[in-house]
Amino acid sequence: MSQHHSKFFGSSNRWQQWEAFFESRKARPLASLGGDACHASVPPSVARSLAVFQLGETGGGTVVEQARRSAFAKNNPGYARAMELFVQEEHRHAQVLAMCVYALGGQLIRSNWTDSLFVVVRRAMGLRLKVLVLLAAEVVGISYYQRIAQGLEPSPLRDALEELCADEQSHLHFHCEFLRVQADGPMKRWLFKAAWRTVTAVAQLAVYLEHRGALKDMGVPRSELFARWRKTVEQAQALVLLDDGTKTCMDARSDCP
Repeated sequence: MSQHHSKFFGSSNRWQQWEAFFESRKARPLASLGGDACHASVPPSVARSLAVFQLGETGGGTVVEQARRSAFAKNNPGYARAMELFVQEEHRHAQVLAMCVYALGGQLIRSNWTDSLFVVVRRAMGLRLKVLVLLAAEVVGISYYQRIAQGLEPSPLRDALEELCADEQSHLHFHCEFLRVQADGPMKRWLFKAAWRTVTAVAQLAVYLEHRGALKDMGVPRSELFARWRKTVEQAQALVLLDDGTKTCMDARSDCP
């Protein structure tokens, strides 16, 4: 185990470990991405696509407040603060994505139907379902950032997207850790599976419809993207339910504390 990860294991409380993990990443500097002349070969549709993701990274206040008020947070010291730090990291992602959009010669947007859909759904739900929707967003984000980055030449822009992808993997583990505690019986496990498959199917369809132009311009086949999503959906489900002997990040210590 690396020194970076081992230092978070002084506490027996997992949420305090997550709190320390997110705290350790707060001070990461924002890299310079260069001007749009450095990325002339990138299709303009990619800037618009990243602007949609940028908008989606700017919210999160309601889930933080709900986490603070929850009985779960009262019984699990560190969870509410870890959730707050997670949202702060999402806001950092919004800054990074804004820089990516500007580096590609694009403009930020103030509204979009997919973002509005996610917001409306989250606001209508309790904490558990809010976290499930957040997890679905991480799933689609991981595959999207990863595949767009792979289509770029080595550059600070590619590095920025790869860093976002790595962060989203950590977020996936964070939310799976919470949902694992909630799915503590046969009926709850069944309900999680049903809700998870439904929410992720809607998320995948919505994101594909919104971003298919950029994905096509980057040469990403639809079948490949959905295969990537399916793999990540199954990974997250296995992490929540610990199917097939799946190791948590607490065992593997690769993407989280």
